Amino acid sequence: MNPHAAVALVAVALQAASAGVMLFVARAPGWERARLMGGLALTAGLYSTLDVWFYLATQNMALRGTLVQANLVVAALHAAMWVWFTFSDRTNTLRSIPVWARVLAVVPLATATPGLLADLLVDRTEIISLVIPWLGISERVHPLSASGNLVALMVVCVLGASMAQHIRRMRRGEAGAAGIVLGFAIYLVCLVEEALVASGVIEFMYLASPGYVFLVLPLTVQLLQRLGDDTRQLNLLTKQLSTEVDERTSERDEARVSLVEQQRLAALGRLAAGVGHEINNPLQYLLFNLEELRTYTRDHAAGSLAVAQALEGADRIRRVVESLRRYGIVNEVFAPVDLRDVVQAALRIASPQLRHEGTVVTELGEAPLVLGDEGKLVQLIVNPLVNAVQTLAQTSVSAHGRVYISTRTDGRGHAEITIRDNGPGFPADVLPRLGEPYVTTRAQMGGTGLGLFVTQGLVTAHGGTLTWENAPGGGAVVRITLPAAPLAAHAAATHHERPPGAISPRARRILVVDDEPTLLLVLERGLTRLGHHVTTACDGADALELVGVQDFDAVVSDLMMPNVTGMALADALERRHPFLRRRLVIMTGGAVTPEDAQFLARPDIIVVDKPVRLSQLASTIDALPD
Repeated sequence: MNPHAAVALVAVALQAASAGVMLFVARAPGWERARLMGGLALTAGLYSTLDVWFYLATQNMALRGTLVQANLVVAALHAAMWVWFTFSDRTNTLRSIPVWARVLAVVPLATATPGLLADLLVDRTEIISLVIPWLGISERVHPLSASGNLVALMVVCVLGASMAQHIRRMRRGEAGAAGIVLGFAIYLVCLVEEALVASGVIEFMYLASPGYVFLVLPLTVQLLQRLGDDTRQLNLLTKQLSTEVDERTSERDEARVSLVEQQRLAALGRLAAGVGHEINNPLQYLLFNLEELRTYTRDHAAGSLAVAQALEGADRIRRVVESLRRYGIVNEVFAPVDLRDVVQAALRIASPQLRHEGTVVTELGEAPLVLGDEGKLVQLIVNPLVNAVQTLAQTSVSAHGRVYISTRTDGRGHAEITIRDNGPGFPADVLPRLGEPYVTTRAQMGGTGLGLFVTQGLVTAHGGTLTWENAPGGGAVVRITLPAAPLAAHAAATHHERPPGAISPRARRILVVDDEPTLLLVLERGLTRLGHHVTTACDGADALELVGVQDFDAVVSDLMMPNVTGMALADALERRHPFLRRRLVIMTGGAVTPEDAQFLARPDIIVVDKPVRLSQLASTIDALPD
């Protein structure tokens, strides 16, 4: 095969492969720029295809002259594509090309196309022969006419403008610009070589076709490099995404476990409230009967001691039930709370662990009342208290482990709770991040990192602050500070209990309402013994009938009753007997529903918690307005 045809055929194959890759890649989002690269490769490949045809048509001089002119048009089109690629922005639109560059690109193409149609780009009156025996080349070709030389010069100028722009980019350090400049330089060398061969200065083969290969090759290399970079970036992002998915999945699983735990605790709280209510009713008449027995055994030492011990046992049951009720209660309306009572309730809740894992030392100093939710306040103490004990259990100091919990009034008049241990303290690297979700110092012991996070949320909800630090002498310190309740709340929370067995200063007509028959009898007997006139009703409906036909000075009602509850009774009295509504005392063993909790937290509702001492109930009735 003619060496010229063989070289051109190789150039066609390379340009076609490059164009195929570029146009395929251009289909992907973000790779629109590859379309222009593909256009450059296609026009360069078309130039080489015409060269193959030219070198194979050795005997047809008329066809050869036409193919030379067609190649000038293709060269002008290729140069115009370079202007589009070089001077357009990332949108690749023609409008983004400067006007002067558009004119520069169009002029050679507008000149070459009519020249081809009019057969004016070659001089058919002259034939140039190129014979190189050692290469096996024997060519005859019509030389370019003056118009053809002008078109060729304009094509070189257009390509030179594009090359100059890429030289400026290369100096600015843009990626890929140096390769494009090198490709232009090699192409210009091939172009000069072809001109020298055509003029007879040197004897060698024409190198325009391989020159176009070198002109497009840097674009192919640039495309492949970007593909490699994007592939590596995609691989890195895939790994990062996989890691983040694993982390989010782990966090989701932990959050799910935490949610299940919170739901379990909420269910436990509702169960505790229900159980507390069922326990408090029999405990109520047990306490009343024991108080009555105490009056009969004052002169009998053994009997008096037995009743006192029974009262102490019943009182312990009452405190345990009250602690469970406080821990599980849902109450979004804050009430005055004594933090010393809250600490004692938290100690009773956590006592199974505290008893076996460490020694708790309490120092419950004077502290102002705070406005809060008792159950949540208990929880925010239980969390760090249990954390401290569990940490001590895993260290070498567990045999002599101590947890110190104290209450006091700080310098600003706020209530302060401090929980301190004599363990190793918080790790220095974890200390700044404590309080964040899933950050724990006990990961190896099954810690979820939610204890301090939940505690911090509870403290914030109560308007307080939570801090933690390592004590100078060793051990971890958690400090909770809560603002003091207003003075009005202090006054409302204070009551004076009457001495046991004291006759009421004023006999009242009292309606007692409860669905527990035994408790009704006990309440009737106890209040009667204190000098009151008592009428009983077993539910709210009966109570409403009685107040419609009898006069009463006060109503004492249970909260949870079938049919008409204590809350419904209060609403009915508000509408029909507002006088009695202001003299209604609600007895309850704990709110089970949020609606009950909101009702009990209302400032116009007088509440006593079951089990209540007879003396406390009597004091509450004595304090009712006349």
